[in-house]
Amino acid sequence: MFELNTAKVAFLDEEYEKAAEMFYEGATEGNAEAAFNYAYCLMNGYGVERDPSLARSFYTFASAVVGEAAYNLAVMYLHGDGVKRNYRKTFEYMKDAAELGVIEAQLYLGVAYTLGSLFEPDVVSISLIPYHTPEYRCEGMYIEGEVPDFEADEEARIAAVRQDPISAFTWFKNAAKHSPDYVEELSGKGKYLYARCFLDGLGTDFNRDRGNALMLLAATDGSEEARIYLETEAPYVLENLKNEELMRKIRRTEGIAAPKEY
Repeated sequence: MFELNTAKVAFLDEEYEKAAEMFYEGATEGNAEAAFNYAYCLMNGYGVERDPSLARSFYTFASAVVGEAAYNLAVMYLHGDGVKRNYRKTFEYMKDAAELGVIEAQLYLGVAYTLGSLFEPDVVSISLIPYHTPEYRCEGMYIEGEVPDFEADEEARIAAVRQDPISAFTWFKNAAKHSPDYVEELSGKGKYLYARCFLDGLGTDFNRDRGNALMLLAATDGSEEARIYLETEAPYVLENLKNEELMRKIRRTEGIAAPKEY
């Protein structure tokens, strides 16, 4: 009988062939996370020959319940890795991932709706071994919104998603709800971008007080951008802050749990 944790331990012990066999067994038994992990092995050549095309099949099976699978599929279609490049499928799978609670997809959609274009994601894939782990394109990049300068590509990327500030606001709000225990740097980024919506009037009414309050939460979640904003653009917020513990955490950008409602 398939044991997911046993397979994960084998993978972490670098027994990749054994782990891949076990993930495949679990996938054939209908275990969605096992199917995801087997697809991940196929994408990266862990214990099996690299086969992105076959990986797509297993990711697709898992994508109805595993948001990370939908996210990885979105990136595959964005880059044409193992599949024919298809920007509409990129958008569809990214939306599926966002609706299943994947913060990387929620942030991606927020930026995409702001730009009115698909762009290159900082997170090029997500692993579930042993748990949700984003894999970045470059160190220190957290949702930059880079759009490649390819004229032939540009129209197709723009056609896949319309500019929609209200939808951008909605997805930034969803991303802001994640605890820093999930993915700390992205949790802070979500709160920072949600705060910017109120400060810039993006998809909602301008509200400096609400934006500044959210900036404080973003800073406590480790957002360097929020800390810089508070120190350079809104120093009065820090000057009036009476909570010394919170101030120390902001200065050190150490994450603390945010209130459930904000």
